[in-house]
Amino acid sequence: MANPPVVYLLHGEDEFAIARFLTDLEAKLGDPAIASLNVTRLEAEGITLEELRAVTSAMPILAHRRMVVLSRPGARFGQGGMREKFITLLDKLPPSTALVLVEEKTLPEKDWLRAWAAAAGGRCYVRLFPLLKGPDMAKWIQDQARFLGGQFTPRAAALLSSLVGEDARQAYQEIQKLLVYVNFKRAVEPEDVDNLTVPVSQGDIFAMVDALGNQDGRAAMGMLHRLLAEQDALPIFGMVVRQFRLLVLARDLLERGRKVADVTRELKLHPYVGGKVTAQARRFSLPVLETVYHRLLELDEAVKSGMMEGNIALDTFVARFTTQPGSSR
Repeated sequence: MANPPVVYLLHGEDEFAIARFLTDLEAKLGDPAIASLNVTRLEAEGITLEELRAVTSAMPILAHRRMVVLSRPGARFGQGGMREKFITLLDKLPPSTALVLVEEKTLPEKDWLRAWAAAAGGRCYVRLFPLLKGPDMAKWIQDQARFLGGQFTPRAAALLSSLVGEDARQAYQEIQKLLVYVNFKRAVEPEDVDNLTVPVSQGDIFAMVDALGNQDGRAAMGMLHRLLAEQDALPIFGMVVRQFRLLVLARDLLERGRKVADVTRELKLHPYVGGKVTAQARRFSLPVLETVYHRLLELDEAVKSGMMEGNIALDTFVARFTTQPGSSR
Protein backbone atom coordinates (compact mmCIF):
# COMPACT_ATOMS: atom_id res chain seq x y z
CA MET A 1 0.00 0.00 0.00
CA ALA A 2 1.41 3.41 -1.04
CA ASN A 3 2.24 5.90 1.67
CA PRO A 4 -0.26 8.78 1.95
CA PRO A 5 0.90 12.30 1.02
CA VAL A 6 2.59 14.35 3.70
CA VAL A 7 1.60 17.65 2.08
CA TYR A 8 -1.80 18.61 0.67
CA LEU A 9 -1.98 21.75 -1.45
CA LEU A 10 -5.58 22.96 -1.71
CA HIS A 11 -6.26 26.07 -3.74
CA GLY A 12 -9.25 27.83 -5.27
CA GLU A 13 -12.12 30.14 -4.40
CA ASP A 14 -14.67 27.54 -3.27
CA GLU A 15 -14.11 27.79 0.48
CA PHE A 16 -17.08 25.53 1.21
CA ALA A 17 -15.64 22.66 -0.84
CA ILE A 18 -12.26 23.15 0.81
CA ALA A 19 -13.86 23.09 4.27
CA ARG A 20 -15.66 19.81 3.44
CA PHE A 21 -12.43 18.28 2.16
CA LEU A 22 -10.70 19.19 5.42
CA THR A 23 -13.56 17.65 7.41
CA ASP A 24 -13.24 14.40 5.43
CA LEU A 25 -9.48 14.40 5.89
CA GLU A 26 -9.83 14.88 9.64
CA ALA A 27 -12.31 11.99 9.79
CA LYS A 28 -9.60 9.69 8.45
CA LEU A 29 -7.59 10.26 11.63
CA GLY A 30 -9.95 7.92 13.47
CA ASP A 31 -11.99 8.41 16.62
CA PRO A 32 -13.26 12.04 16.70
CA ALA A 33 -12.18 12.56 20.31
CA ILE A 34 -8.63 11.44 19.50
CA ALA A 35 -8.60 13.20 16.14
CA SER A 36 -9.39 16.55 17.75
CA LEU A 37 -6.17 16.23 19.75
CA ASN A 38 -4.19 15.82 16.55
CA VAL A 39 -5.50 18.71 14.46
CA THR A 40 -3.86 22.13 14.53
CA ARG A 41 -5.11 25.08 12.45
CA LEU A 42 -2.74 27.98 11.82
CA GLU A 43 -2.69 31.26 9.94
CA ALA A 44 0.67 31.63 8.18
CA GLU A 45 0.72 35.37 8.86
CA GLY A 46 0.88 34.83 12.62
CA ILE A 47 3.52 32.12 12.86
CA THR A 48 7.29 31.90 12.45
CA LEU A 49 9.07 29.20 10.52
CA GLU A 50 10.53 27.79 13.73
CA GLU A 51 7.11 27.61 15.36
CA LEU A 52 5.75 25.82 12.29
CA ARG A 53 8.66 23.37 12.35
CA ALA A 54 7.95 22.57 15.99
CA VAL A 55 4.27 21.94 15.31
CA THR A 56 4.84 19.77 12.23
CA SER A 57 7.57 17.67 13.86
CA ALA A 58 5.50 16.86 16.97
CA MET A 59 4.40 13.26 17.33
CA PRO A 60 0.67 12.41 17.10
CA ILE A 61 -1.23 11.61 20.29
CA LEU A 62 -2.71 8.09 20.41
CA ALA A 63 -3.00 8.11 16.62
CA HIS A 64 -0.89 7.21 13.60
CA ARG A 65 -0.95 10.74 12.19
CA ARG A 66 -1.46 14.37 13.04
CA MET A 67 -2.88 17.06 10.74
CA VAL A 68 -1.68 20.65 10.52
CA VAL A 69 -3.73 23.11 8.44
CA LEU A 70 -1.81 26.21 7.35
CA SER A 71 -3.79 28.98 5.65
CA ARG A 72 -2.26 31.37 3.11
CA PRO A 73 1.38 30.20 3.29
CA GLY A 74 2.34 31.71 -0.08
CA ALA A 75 2.40 35.34 1.00
CA ARG A 76 4.14 34.59 4.31
CA PHE A 77 6.84 32.18 3.22
CA GLY A 78 7.20 32.91 -0.49
CA GLN A 79 9.77 35.71 -0.35
CA GLY A 80 13.54 35.48 -0.74
CA GLY A 81 15.42 33.19 1.60
CA MET A 82 12.24 32.39 3.52
CA ARG A 83 10.97 30.42 0.53
CA GLU A 84 14.00 28.12 0.48
CA LYS A 85 13.72 27.47 4.21
CA PHE A 86 10.01 26.68 3.86
CA ILE A 87 10.70 24.27 1.00
CA THR A 88 13.35 22.57 3.11
CA LEU A 89 10.76 22.17 5.87
CA LEU A 90 8.33 20.62 3.38
CA ASP A 91 10.98 18.22 2.11
CA LYS A 92 11.80 17.01 5.63
CA LEU A 93 8.28 16.54 6.99
CA PRO A 94 7.87 13.22 8.83
CA PRO A 95 5.31 10.74 7.48
CA SER A 96 3.41 11.06 10.77
CA THR A 97 2.34 14.59 9.79
CA ALA A 98 -0.13 15.70 7.15
CA LEU A 99 0.52 19.37 6.42
CA VAL A 100 -2.40 20.93 4.56
CA LEU A 101 -1.59 24.17 2.74
CA VAL A 102 -4.71 26.20 1.95
CA GLU A 103 -4.70 29.06 -0.55
CA GLU A 104 -8.14 30.64 -0.99
CA LYS A 105 -7.42 31.58 -4.58
CA THR A 106 -6.45 29.76 -7.77
CA LEU A 107 -2.67 29.50 -8.00
CA PRO A 108 -1.18 29.97 -11.49
CA GLU A 109 0.61 27.01 -13.04
CA LYS A 110 4.00 28.66 -12.54
CA ASP A 111 3.38 29.44 -8.87
CA TRP A 112 6.30 28.33 -6.70
CA LEU A 113 4.14 26.13 -4.48
CA ARG A 114 2.69 24.32 -7.48
CA ALA A 115 6.19 23.94 -8.90
CA TRP A 116 7.39 22.36 -5.65
CA ALA A 117 4.32 20.09 -5.53
CA ALA A 118 4.95 18.86 -9.09
CA ALA A 119 8.53 17.97 -8.19
CA ALA A 120 7.48 16.30 -4.91
CA GLY A 121 5.52 13.57 -6.69
CA GLY A 122 3.56 11.31 -4.37
CA ARG A 123 4.59 13.25 -1.27
CA CYS A 124 2.17 16.03 -2.23
CA TYR A 125 -1.49 15.93 -3.20
CA VAL A 126 -2.74 18.95 -5.15
CA ARG A 127 -6.37 19.84 -5.74
CA LEU A 128 -8.06 22.87 -7.25
CA PHE A 129 -11.44 23.98 -5.87
CA PRO A 130 -12.87 26.44 -8.42
CA LEU A 131 -16.23 28.10 -7.98
CA LEU A 132 -18.87 26.11 -9.82
CA LYS A 133 -21.34 27.83 -12.09
CA GLY A 134 -23.99 27.03 -14.67
CA PRO A 135 -24.01 23.40 -15.88
CA ASP A 136 -21.15 22.46 -13.51
CA MET A 137 -23.11 23.70 -10.49
CA ALA A 138 -26.26 21.93 -11.74
CA LYS A 139 -24.36 18.65 -12.05
CA TRP A 140 -22.86 19.14 -8.60
CA ILE A 141 -26.35 19.70 -7.16
CA GLN A 142 -27.55 16.40 -8.64
CA ASP A 143 -24.45 14.57 -7.39
CA GLN A 144 -24.88 15.95 -3.85
CA ALA A 145 -28.56 15.03 -3.84
CA ARG A 146 -27.74 11.44 -4.80
CA PHE A 147 -25.05 11.28 -2.10
CA LEU A 148 -27.63 12.41 0.48
CA GLY A 149 -30.08 9.76 -0.71
CA GLY A 150 -32.37 11.92 -2.82
CA GLN A 151 -32.77 13.14 -6.36
CA PHE A 152 -33.18 16.35 -8.38
CA THR A 153 -34.63 16.47 -11.87
CA PRO A 154 -32.25 18.15 -14.37
CA ARG A 155 -34.57 21.15 -14.65
CA ALA A 156 -34.78 21.54 -10.87
CA ALA A 157 -30.99 21.36 -10.57
CA ALA A 158 -30.60 23.97 -13.33
CA LEU A 159 -33.11 26.28 -11.64
CA LEU A 160 -31.44 25.99 -8.23
CA SER A 161 -28.09 26.64 -9.91
CA SER A 162 -29.43 29.86 -11.42
CA LEU A 163 -30.73 31.01 -8.02
CA VAL A 164 -27.64 30.30 -5.89
CA GLY A 165 -25.06 31.43 -8.44
CA GLU A 166 -21.59 30.29 -7.30
CA ASP A 167 -22.47 29.90 -3.61
CA ALA A 168 -21.91 26.19 -2.96
CA ARG A 169 -22.62 26.58 0.75
CA GLN A 170 -26.09 27.97 0.12
CA ALA A 171 -26.65 25.41 -2.62
CA TYR A 172 -25.89 22.58 -0.19
CA GLN A 173 -28.24 24.04 2.42
CA GLU A 174 -30.99 24.36 -0.17
CA ILE A 175 -30.42 20.78 -1.38
CA GLN A 176 -30.88 19.48 2.17
CA LYS A 177 -33.99 21.63 2.73
CA LEU A 178 -35.59 20.58 -0.55
CA LEU A 179 -34.91 16.88 -0.01
CA VAL A 180 -36.55 17.09 3.41
CA TYR A 181 -39.46 18.96 1.80
CA VAL A 182 -40.11 16.07 -0.60
CA ASN A 183 -39.34 13.62 2.22
CA PHE A 184 -36.77 11.86 0.01
CA LYS A 185 -39.70 10.05 -1.63
CA ARG A 186 -39.59 11.71 -5.04
CA ALA A 187 -37.28 13.84 -7.14
CA VAL A 188 -37.19 17.56 -6.43
CA GLU A 189 -39.04 19.40 -9.21
CA PRO A 190 -38.65 23.01 -10.43
CA GLU A 191 -41.88 23.95 -8.65
CA ASP A 192 -40.36 22.87 -5.33
CA VAL A 193 -37.30 25.04 -5.92
CA ASP A 194 -39.45 27.98 -6.93
CA ASN A 195 -41.56 27.65 -3.78
CA LEU A 196 -38.78 27.26 -1.22
CA THR A 197 -35.59 28.87 -2.46
CA VAL A 198 -34.74 32.55 -2.10
CA PRO A 199 -32.23 33.58 -4.80
CA VAL A 200 -28.83 34.96 -3.75
CA SER A 201 -29.60 38.02 -5.85
CA GLN A 202 -33.18 38.33 -4.56
CA GLY A 203 -32.17 40.88 -1.94
CA ASP A 204 -30.75 43.19 -4.59
CA ILE A 205 -33.84 42.71 -6.78
CA PHE A 206 -36.04 43.69 -3.81
CA ALA A 207 -33.83 46.71 -3.12
CA MET A 208 -33.96 47.76 -6.76
CA VAL A 209 -37.78 47.55 -6.79
CA ASP A 210 -37.87 49.60 -3.57
CA ALA A 211 -35.73 52.25 -5.29
CA LEU A 212 -38.05 52.19 -8.31
CA GLY A 213 -41.02 52.76 -6.04
CA ASN A 214 -39.23 55.75 -4.47
CA GLN A 215 -38.49 57.17 -7.94
CA ASP A 216 -34.80 56.97 -6.96
CA GLY A 217 -33.26 56.39 -10.37
CA ARG A 218 -29.67 56.72 -9.17
CA ALA A 219 -30.06 54.05 -6.49
CA ALA A 220 -32.02 51.71 -8.77
CA MET A 221 -29.45 52.08 -11.55
CA GLY A 222 -26.60 51.49 -9.11
CA MET A 223 -28.18 48.26 -7.85
CA LEU A 224 -28.87 47.15 -11.41
CA HIS A 225 -25.26 47.66 -12.44
CA ARG A 226 -24.05 45.80 -9.34
CA LEU A 227 -26.17 42.85 -10.40
CA LEU A 228 -24.91 43.11 -13.98
CA ALA A 229 -21.33 43.01 -12.70
CA GLU A 230 -22.05 39.61 -11.11
CA GLN A 231 -24.00 37.86 -13.87
CA ASP A 232 -25.39 38.12 -17.39
CA ALA A 233 -28.28 40.44 -18.21
CA LEU A 234 -30.76 37.74 -19.28
CA PRO A 235 -31.09 36.01 -15.88
CA ILE A 236 -31.45 39.42 -14.21
CA PHE A 237 -34.09 40.47 -16.73
CA GLY A 238 -35.94 37.23 -16.01
CA MET A 239 -35.88 37.96 -12.27
CA VAL A 240 -37.20 41.50 -12.82
CA VAL A 241 -40.04 40.19 -15.01
CA ARG A 242 -40.85 37.52 -12.42
CA GLN A 243 -40.80 40.10 -9.62
CA PHE A 244 -43.30 42.38 -11.35
CA ARG A 245 -45.51 39.43 -12.27
CA LEU A 246 -45.64 38.57 -8.56
CA LEU A 247 -46.37 42.21 -7.72
CA VAL A 248 -49.31 42.27 -10.15
CA LEU A 249 -50.74 39.09 -8.67
CA ALA A 250 -50.14 40.25 -5.08
CA ARG A 251 -51.71 43.66 -5.71
CA ASP A 252 -54.77 41.99 -7.22
CA LEU A 253 -55.13 39.82 -4.12
CA LEU A 254 -54.71 42.83 -1.83
CA GLU A 255 -57.47 44.70 -3.66
CA ARG A 256 -59.71 41.72 -3.00
CA GLY A 257 -59.07 42.03 0.73
CA ARG A 258 -56.39 39.36 1.14
CA LYS A 259 -53.61 39.53 3.77
CA VAL A 260 -49.89 38.73 3.74
CA ALA A 261 -50.47 35.10 4.69
CA ASP A 262 -53.01 34.74 1.88
CA VAL A 263 -50.60 36.21 -0.69
CA THR A 264 -47.80 33.94 0.51
CA ARG A 265 -50.01 30.85 0.39
CA GLU A 266 -51.85 31.52 -2.88
CA LEU A 267 -48.71 32.49 -4.79
CA LYS A 268 -46.80 29.59 -3.18
CA LEU A 269 -43.95 31.77 -1.99
CA HIS A 270 -41.31 31.41 0.67
CA PRO A 271 -42.56 33.41 3.72
CA TYR A 272 -39.72 35.92 3.42
CA VAL A 273 -40.46 36.49 -0.26
CA GLY A 274 -44.19 36.64 0.40
CA GLY A 275 -43.75 39.37 2.99
CA LYS A 276 -41.50 41.47 0.77
CA VAL A 277 -43.72 41.07 -2.31
CA THR A 278 -46.80 42.09 -0.33
CA ALA A 279 -45.08 45.15 1.12
CA GLN A 280 -43.88 46.25 -2.30
CA ALA A 281 -47.23 45.61 -3.99
CA ARG A 282 -48.87 48.05 -1.57
CA ARG A 283 -46.64 50.83 -2.94
CA PHE A 284 -48.00 50.62 -6.49
CA SER A 285 -51.47 50.85 -8.02
CA LEU A 286 -52.68 47.85 -10.01
CA PRO A 287 -52.90 49.81 -13.31
CA VAL A 288 -49.29 50.97 -12.90
CA LEU A 289 -48.08 47.45 -12.20
CA GLU A 290 -49.96 46.04 -15.18
CA THR A 291 -48.51 48.74 -17.45
CA VAL A 292 -45.00 48.06 -16.17
CA TYR A 293 -45.40 44.32 -16.59
CA HIS A 294 -46.58 44.63 -20.19
CA ARG A 295 -43.70 47.00 -20.94
CA LEU A 296 -41.28 44.41 -19.54
CA LEU A 297 -42.79 41.74 -21.76
CA GLU A 298 -42.28 44.00 -24.79
CA LEU A 299 -38.64 44.54 -23.83
CA ASP A 300 -38.21 40.82 -23.22
CA GLU A 301 -39.43 40.10 -26.74
CA ALA A 302 -37.05 42.73 -28.13
CA VAL A 303 -34.11 41.14 -26.30
CA LYS A 304 -34.96 37.57 -27.34
CA SER A 305 -35.44 38.62 -30.98
CA GLY A 306 -32.04 40.29 -31.02
CA MET A 307 -33.42 43.80 -31.47
CA MET A 308 -31.96 45.00 -28.16
CA GLU A 309 -29.16 43.98 -25.80
CA GLY A 310 -30.28 42.77 -22.36
CA ASN A 311 -28.30 45.35 -20.39
CA ILE A 312 -29.63 48.18 -22.61
CA ALA A 313 -33.19 46.93 -22.08
CA LEU A 314 -32.70 46.95 -18.32
CA ASP A 315 -31.14 50.42 -18.34
CA THR A 316 -34.01 51.69 -20.50
CA PHE A 317 -36.61 50.18 -18.20
CA VAL A 318 -35.10 51.67 -15.01
CA ALA A 319 -34.59 55.09 -16.60
CA ARG A 320 -38.15 55.28 -17.94
CA PHE A 321 -39.76 53.99 -14.76
CA THR A 322 -38.02 56.46 -12.47
CA THR A 323 -38.56 59.51 -14.69
CA GLN A 324 -42.15 58.86 -15.76
CA PRO A 325 -44.70 60.85 -13.68
CA GLY A 326 -47.16 58.79 -11.70
CA SER A 327 -45.10 55.58 -11.73
CA SER A 328 -45.97 54.82 -8.12
CA ARG A 329 -49.13 55.05 -6.22
